[in-house]
This record gives sequence, structure tokens and C-alpha cells, in this order.
Amino acid sequence: LTDHFIAMSQGLEEREKVKDAFGRFVNPTVVELVLSKELKLGGDNKMCAIFFSDIRGFTSISEKLSPEEVVEFLNEYMTLMVNCIDLTFGIVDKFIGDAIMATWGAVDTLGNPAENAINAALMMRDSLIRFNRNRGGDKKPIIKIGSGMNYGPVIAGQIGSENRLEYTVIGDAVNL
Repeated sequence: LTDHFIAMSQGLEEREKVKDAFGRFVNPTVVELVLSKELKLGGDNKMCAIFFSDIRGFTSISEKLSPEEVVEFLNEYMTLMVNCIDLTFGIVDKFIGDAIMATWGAVDTLGNPAENAINAALMMRDSLIRFNRNRGGDKKPIIKIGSGMNYGPVIAGQIGSENRLEYTVIGDAVNL
């Protein structure tokens, strides 16, 4: 019984380590759904808010920086923006270079997804203003972003192949 209890405890500890590590690449709620095998290939019909943003003139900015400086700058910027998404119950769907795709309502429906997305965008604007303080010049350029948002019906779920899946949203509301 003691050996079984120890083995069970080690298994739970290992599961938490996997959850923590995997949760850095995928939203923690999605990790839970994957580990509990509640996600299926395809997905579910949902109403959600979809948000995209990118850094204006990113190519010109990155040409003046070393690859290490680009990564450092992007990580600092993305950390601030993701925090706004997290605080408003959104999930980062993916990073596409300097762009961020996020959704509200695709996994959880805490609060009003459209209102939460708008609040995140407003928080991002304020965070960007703070980020740009004490910036200027080639090595620390002032950043401007463009963003787009929509709300509508999507399929939210595991999209891809049987060997390589990604949790995302698909539909006209995303494309628009």
C-alpha cells in the first residue's frame, strides 16, 4: 500500500510538471482538456471574440537589431501584451512573428467575451504607452501597433492532422 501511494504521488507530481511545462506553450485550460482527453479532432461551435495585433514597421525595426536584440525586445513586448489577455480571461491562440492572435470565449466563457476583448485591447494600449516611455532611437524604437477585432461564430478545437494538432479557431469571424 505504501509503495502504491508513493508511486501515485510521484505520478501526480510528474503530471503537474508536465502541465506546468506544457502550459507555457499552450493555454493551461487547453492543457487540462488535452490531459483529460476531452478535446476531439475537429471542434465545437462557439461564439467568441478574436483579436489580432502586430507591430507596425517590424521589418524595418528588426533590420537595425541583432537577432538577440529582436528576441529580447519581442519577449518584453509580448509579456506585457499577454498579461493584458490573461487578465481579461482570453487565451493566446498563437504568435505569428511579431503578431498576436488571441480569443475570448473559445475555451472558457468567463464574463462577456466581446467586452473582455475590448478591455484587453484598451489595457494593451495603456501598456504600450508605458512600454514606449524612455524609448527612442534605433536600438529602442518607439513601437506602434495595429489591431483588429471581431466577434462571431467559430469552430474551436483541435485542428490539424492526427499527428500534429493545434488548438485554434476557424471561421469567417476569424478571417474578417
